[in-house]
Amino acid sequence: MRVTAAGTKRVSMAALICTKAGRRPRLIYRIHLDRGPAKGRRKGFTETDYARLLDAAPAARRPHCLGLG
Repeated sequence: MRVTAAGTKRVSMAALICTKAGRRPRLIYRIHLDRGPAKGRRKGFTETDYARLLDAAPAARRPHCLGLG
């Protein structure tokens, strides 16, 4: 995976790898770019961001997902 983030101080990535017997593994990921100090900006992922990542996994594969973060 190629990540281009010129001028970005921090790149955070969270991912799920979902597998199911007889099917190809699936990678679901989200990236957060921290562009430096500013009031009210978050540095990384919030609980809501992680919840949205889990919601992106197909319901049939959720029991077969491994979180990376």
